[in-house]
Formats: sequence, structure tokens, C-alpha cells
Amino acid sequence: MSCAQSYIHLIPSNVKEAAAKSLRAAGRAGGAGRVGSAGSGSGTGVQKSVSLKIHLEKFPSSIGHATSRVNRLHNEDSYSINMLRMPSRTEQLLAYKNKDLLSKNSRSVLNVSIFDGHGGEGRVSKLLAREFYKDIVAGYPSEQDFFHLLDRYRKLIGGKYWNDLYQSREQFYDKFIKNCNTKQELVLFGADQKGSRMIFDKWGNIIDKTSLLTDLERLRLYYSFLKFDLEKCCGFDDMESLPENFSEEEHLKRYSGGSTASSIFLSSYNNNLKTDDSFFIYPNGLFKLVVTQVGDTKIIICDKNGIAHPLTRLHHPTSSRESKRLNMDVKKEEEEADSFGEKRFLNKFANTRSFGDLVGKKEGLSSEPDIYSYLVGNTEQLPHSERSKLQFGGDECFICMVTDGVSDILSDQEIVDLITSTVNMRGLKTANPQYLAEEVVKFIEAVGDRHADNATCIILRLPNWGSWPTIDRTGAEREEKLMGSSKGERA
Repeated sequence: MSCAQSYIHLIPSNVKEAAAKSLRAAGRAGGAGRVGSAGSGSGTGVQKSVSLKIHLEKFPSSIGHATSRVNRLHNEDSYSINMLRMPSRTEQLLAYKNKDLLSKNSRSVLNVSIFDGHGGEGRVSKLLAREFYKDIVAGYPSEQDFFHLLDRYRKLIGGKYWNDLYQSREQFYDKFIKNCNTKQELVLFGADQKGSRMIFDKWGNIIDKTSLLTDLERLRLYYSFLKFDLEKCCGFDDMESLPENFSEEEHLKRYSGGSTASSIFLSSYNNNLKTDDSFFIYPNGLFKLVVTQVGDTKIIICDKNGIAHPLTRLHHPTSSRESKRLNMDVKKEEEEADSFGEKRFLNKFANTRSFGDLVGKKEGLSSEPDIYSYLVGNTEQLPHSERSKLQFGGDECFICMVTDGVSDILSDQEIVDLITSTVNMRGLKTANPQYLAEEVVKFIEAVGDRHADNATCIILRLPNWGSWPTIDRTGAEREEKLMGSSKGERA
């Protein structure tokens, strides 16, 4: 089985240098034949004895996080930050024969997730933050396991959506998991937008969508999302423990509420660092970035020019893609707006995908994730001719994750500019990711009206941190919002 933890082991740079010196000294003293045994063992022992155990939520120089209920009675936002140990494709194939297999060489994956709950006083969002990451690394699902899970949805949830999905399960598997060939989920696009371009690293290895995210990794994500939603969020794992006369109404009441879920999975492209928990702090790191999306929580990346780029697409009733998936009448849905003018699915839900929300599951309100994969970070390992093929140009500065309490007030570029301009003004030493996440939330508290939603912000530092231009593209817009709030326009 794979495992997960909320901390990393960080080895100080001076200890690494001392270990390297001891290895070189051992090599000179004992000759090449003895370096691999005595030398490497000594260096490893020195490093392990002085490694620092650092909790990921207490690592302000690399990861910042802040949340506030703002003007709501409860804060239903939640988040989790963990280091996962994920198997390689080979390990997963071997694990089908030996379920207890766990290699010490399983790669380290930094998982950061943000959840925006609604109803049930945050029951689902808190459950996701507390338990979901464990399910992602648990077990080794197969294609048949996935089909069996869809069959459980068909029998336990019911409805036309799940029946149709089960009937076309093989086509669904080929399209969204095996071949990964949907436009929304391609890693790198060709000029005709029909296929991925090949990128070569400096060693001549091909980097494409398969090398960043395999079919088995995609299967693991799909399976864990749907399984956790059915069993934990919707309560179908406890059916045997429920009273015989337990009604559907009581079930809906006990397992009320729902939540969005947006996650990033960051791992090192360099095989030499794949087992190193602290890979993401290296200034020359090149990373595989996998992003999953359920709902409307936003994930934004800041490129080397300080430009904001969305990493996800929102699951709203007005989305043509979601309308097609659910066979919705778009014109009818546009007419069904709430008192705030927002379009609602089933005249109730702001999102067309979520965890929980049992009452809408039968109609297709599912937790099927959109999955995106990117290559980001330091481009020294790529030839200069290959860098232009990257979606964001390489050398990105940071990733920012926010709930709609933030994104409903600030645009993507305003969020990025608020962060970069604060660093430019306060300096890198003071304005670390933790300081900046708190500043974003404080800004929302300052400008939000009396109906303002919960606000949560998470910032992950990338290798090019602080190297953006000293320009604030949206300063006037943010100042106008602050001035408007100070004049009493927050009704």
C-alpha cells in the first residue's frame, strides 16, 4: 500500500555538503571499488541523523495558507496539505499480484487540496480535508474495480445518468482514462489542437502527456474520487449499520451538504529526486503538475512575466460542456436564476459537479474529476528550442488556490497582482507565501459586503519566485474596490 504524511524531512544544505565531502574522501581513500558500499552508507547515515521534520502547514517560506468565515455564520471552507508516496507504473502493475507491495522507491508527490463546502455546516468539506488524501493512495484499482464502482452507483443512486454511464462504461474508460484524448485534458497542444506536441529534455527523452500522467494514475484519481463520494460523503459505506427502517429522507438528512474539491499533485521530473520529500524547494526543480477539478474553486499559476493563467475550468450550469454531459436545456437553465441572478442546476445547485449533495446525485451531480497535467518549473533541463512549447513558457513563479469567496471579488490577474505587488513593496524576506495568503484574505474581508462568502487562499512557491516584473496591472481596480468599501458601498 502507498502512504501519506503531513510533514517532510528536510536535510540542511551544510549537512549535504559534508556528506558529499565524506563520500569523496572515502572514494579517494578506499578506491572506486569501496565507494558504493562504505562511502554511500556513511553519507546516508549522516544525513538521516540530522534531518529536520517540518510540518507542511508550518512551512511559511514555501507554502502559505489562510482562511476566514468573513461575513458568514460558519466557515465551510477547508484544505489539506500532505506528502504522498505514489507507486510508479511498474510498481502498480506488480501490485496487482502482491497487494502488500510498497517500494521504498515510490515517488514523493506534494498534494495540496482546497474544498468549498455548502450545507451541513461544512460536514463534507471537513471530511474531505481530513480523510480524502488517504483514499487517493490506498490500494491499486483495476479497470474491473472501476466498472464495479459504476455498477454500485447504478444500483444505489439510480437514475438515467448513472444507467447510461454504466452501459457505455467501456467507451467512457477508453476516452477519459485509457487514451486521455479529450481537448480539455491534453497536456500539450499541437497547432491543429488535435494532438500533443513532443518536447525533448536535454538528454533526448520525450516528454508527452503519457510521461506526465499514465492511464493507471488517471484511473487511480477517477476511482478514488467516485468511491470516496459514494461511500463517505453520501453514506453508502454504512448501509449495514443503519436501522432496517431507515428511510430515504433520514438518509438525506444525515448525509446532508456538499463540497467542491480542487487539488494539485506536484512531483519531480528528475528521477534522482523522485523519493526526496523536499524536492519542491529546490531552485532548479522541474515538476510534473497534475490538477484535478470538481466544482468552481480556482487554481491559478503565475508565469515569469507576472501573468495569471487558470489551470482549471469551472463546472457551472452555464457551461456548454456540462450542459452536454447532463443533457440540459441551456435556455431553460438560464431562466432558472436565484435571487442573486446566479444560474442553478436543478434550480438549487451553483455547480454541476461536487462531492456529497446526495439529493442531486441521481441527476448527474457527480464527483467525476477533470484532470489536467502540465510541465512547470525551472527550464534548465530543457533545450532553449523546446521552452517555447510549454503552455506557460516555463520558469513559473507560484501557484495560487482560492475559493469563490475570493474569486467572486477578485479576478485571476487581480489576485496575482495583489501577491506580486505586495512582495515588490514589502520585500522577499517579509512577504513570504504565508504572509501573502493572509494578505489576500484580509483584502477580501476589507472589501466584501455583508453577504460575502468564506474566503480561503493557498500559495505554493515555485522555483522562479520573486522574479516577476515590477508592474501592477490591476492596481487601479483593486484601489477602486477598497475606496468603494470605505464609502459604505458594502450593503
